[in-house]
Amino acid sequence: MLKLVYCEFLKLKRKKFVILTILAAALFPIPLTVFAAGGSVRPGWLYSAIFEFGYFILLPVVLGVLGAILFFSERSNETQKNLDAIPISSAALITAKVVTMLIFSILYSLATNGAALLGSWIIGNNDHIFYRLLLGVLIGIMVAISVLPVLAVECLNIKGYVFAIILSFVYTIVSFISVLSMSNILLPLSAVFRWALPYIATGPTDGFEDWFLSFPACVGILIMTAAASIALSVIFKNRTEI
Repeated sequence: MLKLVYCEFLKLKRKKFVILTILAAALFPIPLTVFAAGGSVRPGWLYSAIFEFGYFILLPVVLGVLGAILFFSERSNETQKNLDAIPISSAALITAKVVTMLIFSILYSLATNGAALLGSWIIGNNDHIFYRLLLGVLIGIMVAISVLPVLAVECLNIKGYVFAIILSFVYTIVSFISVLSMSNILLPLSAVFRWALPYIATGPTDGFEDWFLSFPACVGILIMTAAASIALSVIFKNRTEI
C-alpha cells in the first residue's frame, strides 16, 4: 500500500499540482489578513474566515481536481492496460488514491494554518494556536472524506477532467448554500460544516443547537460515506475497465 501511495504522489509531482496548491493554500489568507488589519473585526475572525472559505469552498474543489488527476491519469497516459496486467486489485488502487487525498488534505491544512498563524500574529491575535492547528487538520481530513462521493462519480464518468471539476464545484456550492440557508438537506460536506460551525464561529450560536450536528453523528455520516463511496468506486472502475 505504501508503494502505491508513493506512486500516486509521483504522478502529482510530475504535474506540480501539490506544490502549486500548497502555495495557493498559504497565499489564500493574505487578502483576509489585509482586510482584518485594515478594519475592526472580532477576535478570531481571521481564523473563522479562513476555515469557512479555505476548508469549505477552496479545499473541496481542489480535492475534486486532485481526484480527477488521480483517476484519469491512467487513461490519459494510456497506462491502464499496464496496471491491469499487474496483480493488484481495484480496491487496493482506489484505497491508495483515497489515502493520497487524505495526506494531501493534511498538508493543505498545515499550510493554511501556518499562513493563518502568520496573519494572526500580524494583527495581534494569535491565541489558541495548537487548538486551531488540531482543529484544522481534523476538518481537513473530514472534508477529504466528504468529497469521496464526487470521486465515485468520477470513476464512472468517461468525459474527463472538465466534468470532474464542474461536478466538484457544483457539489461544493450546493453544500455551502445548504448551510448558509440552514437547510436540513444533509450532504456529507454540509454535515462537516454543521459540526464545525460552533468551533469556528466568532459570534453567538445560541438557539441553533438543534441544527448543529454532534461529533458522533458527523463521524457516523462520514464512515457511511467513505464505505459507500469506496465500494461504488471499485464497482464503477471495474465496469469501465470491462
